[in-house]
Amino acid sequence: MGVDVGSLATAGRARDHGSALSGAVARAVARLWGAYALNVYLPGSASARRLRNLSRSIRGVHRPDQHATRLPQAAWPELVARKAIYLIETGKRDGNVNLAELAVLAQAAAAVRPGTIIVEIGTFDGRTTMNLAVNAQVPVITLDLPSEHIALHELAAGERQYVDKPRPGERIRAAAWPWLAAARRIAQLYGDSATFDWSEHDGKAGLVFVDGSHAYEYVRKDSETALRLVAAGGMVMWHDYGAWEGVTRALEELEASRKLGLRHIRGTRLVFWRAKDSGEDRAPVPENADAPGRPAAGNFFLSRIRRAAVDIRRLAGVRPRCRTT
Repeated sequence: MGVDVGSLATAGRARDHGSALSGAVARAVARLWGAYALNVYLPGSASARRLRNLSRSIRGVHRPDQHATRLPQAAWPELVARKAIYLIETGKRDGNVNLAELAVLAQAAAAVRPGTIIVEIGTFDGRTTMNLAVNAQVPVITLDLPSEHIALHELAAGERQYVDKPRPGERIRAAAWPWLAAARRIAQLYGDSATFDWSEHDGKAGLVFVDGSHAYEYVRKDSETALRLVAAGGMVMWHDYGAWEGVTRALEELEASRKLGLRHIRGTRLVFWRAKDSGEDRAPVPENADAPGRPAAGNFFLSRIRRAAVDIRRLAGVRPRCRTT
């Protein structure tokens, strides 16, 4: 029986077209998640948190995961230039950053300069790692403590559950099209962050994200490591400020002793610092960015929807309609 080469070629083109279309849809959806997280979820969750805190204050209720904070606050657009971002793996589990925090981290990753690297201390399931890699075209190095390892310092009470997992980075290993290229840029390492030899990466990181152990001794040690790793003009970000006593105390002591200019990102549990370089102390904000401290305008959200729709139509082979006069 003869083989219809033409039919095979047509089928191959159809598969390629289908893959391109599915990839475009996935990217468009990820764009929408990014816009939603920053323009809807972040301001909404911040307002809800303020109301809950006010209610608890009136009732005299204190939660063990809430600690008084003293670092100055800043809105994220005051610290990082606004860019269009992708958000994937949006499903949150206990131990993950929330959706707004994930989007702010993605913004920082998108602002990382070429020729640098991203370092993450604390892989957990790899959700944040994947989003860092998807939004930055640089290598990502992530370190996590193996479950069988005896930590140098005592872990904070209640965090052993985040260490005792079969294997860190499950979301990295489960990466699918069109995010496979991002997953390949990730180097997953294992070890104790307090003793790990980072020397070959000193001064090379455009972004360091510290989200390992929440114990005071670990946070101090990981912060010292981060300050060595960061490149000129690079960024360091910490998670769980105000949520864990060890993180909160360590960062406030660091600021008191070093006068770095740490900033608590408003509406999140993230802390931000940028290393100075020969240029400006922060990345320039595009002209169409919203004013610092002001919620993103609805036009920004709508522009992302329109861009996603155009991408899908283009790859689906739908030509734009022309207006007639």
